[in-house]
Amino acid sequence: MVKSMIESIDFKLIGTSDKRVITNLNGKNLIITGENGCGKTRFLRQLHQYLQQFFKRQIQSKESIQQQLNYHQTQLENTSVSHQTYNYFVEHVQSYTKQLERISNESMDISDSDALFELVNNNQFILRFFEANRLANNIAGNGQIESISNVKQAGKSQNFEQDSSNQFEKYLVSYYNYGSHVIARENNPEKEQQINAWFEKVQNDLRDLFEDHGLILQYNPEEQAFYIHQEGKDPYRFNNLSSGYSSILSIYADLLMKVELRDIPAEDITGFVLIDEIDAHLHVSIQRKIFSFFDKAFPKIQFIVTTHSPFVVQSVNDSIIYDLSKLEPLEDLSMYSYESILKGLLGVESTSDILNKRLDEMAEIINQEPVNTEKLQELIDSIEPYEGQLNARSRAFLLLGKNALLDSTDGEG
Repeated sequence: MVKSMIESIDFKLIGTSDKRVITNLNGKNLIITGENGCGKTRFLRQLHQYLQQFFKRQIQSKESIQQQLNYHQTQLENTSVSHQTYNYFVEHVQSYTKQLERISNESMDISDSDALFELVNNNQFILRFFEANRLANNIAGNGQIESISNVKQAGKSQNFEQDSSNQFEKYLVSYYNYGSHVIARENNPEKEQQINAWFEKVQNDLRDLFEDHGLILQYNPEEQAFYIHQEGKDPYRFNNLSSGYSSILSIYADLLMKVELRDIPAEDITGFVLIDEIDAHLHVSIQRKIFSFFDKAFPKIQFIVTTHSPFVVQSVNDSIIYDLSKLEPLEDLSMYSYESILKGLLGVESTSDILNKRLDEMAEIINQEPVNTEKLQELIDSIEPYEGQLNARSRAFLLLGKNALLDSTDGEG
């Protein structure tokens, strides 16, 4: 199953005379950036409305609409003004003309729509839109245990547009107690392994988000609640999270519950998730990892987000970045410092995370004997085109790598 299915978008932005968004996605995630007031939120809402109509099968092909228009125009031409069906044909000609105009202003290429609708019919596809003014729901439970079947039944009765994040800890508690019963009472290694793997996934997702591989998600049976344990900190519950982490985990919990309550693994669910101002109210350190966190947690979902944060734009290297102010896609910005992306926006110095990783790789190779010249050359080639955007420390590392490469090749000669 492919990760996502939107291949290209061609939209005339509503409320503008000539502003048109045209970009090829090729199934990749899309990050919309641009100056304040350029229409990022408007575009996302327009896209969401289009997708809603698409999944309700309310969008016809251009050929089908043209065929209907031609038919009703012919009928109208052959009908006298006094005939009782005259107004009927006039209304339909006007309606199909508007539809034709609209479809010329909004078109999207979705690969293999039949396969997509098959996923929709099997409840294996989600469409979700998170507004910029979203409130972080309290994902903590109330200390009561419900049967896992009751929790799932309640979840299945909700549609995909409803927020399910408030079911998160309730589900964790119910599933943990169900797992304890399976381990204690049933001889079912396969089911036991499945339950353990699920909790391990959630814990690993939290470790990625908090950048703490020692983080432990631990159940407290007396309170019937989960606590996050980190070295050097007192254990804390989900309702004690900062507003930034609470905002992220509210979206994460909603998406996870959408799939889990329908017995679909998070890594298998496909869908389109739209997030307006993904960086809203987040500390810089969280902005750097928010996008990759969601992409890793739900690898087959195609994310389309807006942001004005250079740290979000800078943190990815396998997504389409589109500047709505200039109406053009941007090149891979992961190797640029944020100053080069949005000069002076936040007034602090930073170096790209991806660049830092490559510089660390280079340092490791330089200290090896013998030096892996092929890998070193590859790293130099990947960094060198961005030399003008590097800070002094990064340029020094690059020069060190070049010198090490020269020394190694001289030795070979």
